[in-house]
Amino acid sequence: MFSKLYYIHGYQSSPQGDKGILFKEKLNATAIKYRDVKPEKLMIADCLKSIKKTINNDKNVILIGSSLGGFLAANTAIYNTNIKKLILLNPAILPPETNIDEIQDLPKRILKDMINERLFKDTIKSEIIIIRGTKDEVVPDKWIYEFASSQEAIIKFLHDDHRFSKNLKKLPDIISNFLI
Repeated sequence: MFSKLYYIHGYQSSPQGDKGILFKEKLNATAIKYRDVKPEKLMIADCLKSIKKTINNDKNVILIGSSLGGFLAANTAIYNTNIKKLILLNPAILPPETNIDEIQDLPKRILKDMINERLFKDTIKSEIIIIRGTKDEVVPDKWIYEFASSQEAIIKFLHDDHRFSKNLKKLPDIISNFLI
């Protein structure tokens, strides 16, 4: 069955960011525009509604999510059965016990909305692949391992930073291996 591939960008990015353009050119992925406001003004619930509206008519969806987009992709998948596969790039999925007061890069209001116990207690029905940069300076290893463990996800490691600066051009080929 034919799959529809979508890309969900991170907090400081946009559908026209490097990954959005690259995934459109190389993977024919549609980059989802999930907000019309500055990053610090976004509302998680509105982002999720926008994503759901975009993918709602497709039956066999693959979501690629980067950082905050990884959280949005996983959160979308827990509530929607039309998502067959998640490919998450350094996903910012906060375990429920995370002390958000220790996180400086995002507004507390957004961080509170990013904690969803279901992502760690309920099984997401999609196949989940996480591509993890071993030198990621944004998303802690603990978050990745706890989410991957709770969802029985596959983790592929790359010696790279949060944005995959060294491997950016290789990401479409790496992702293609998981689309089969």
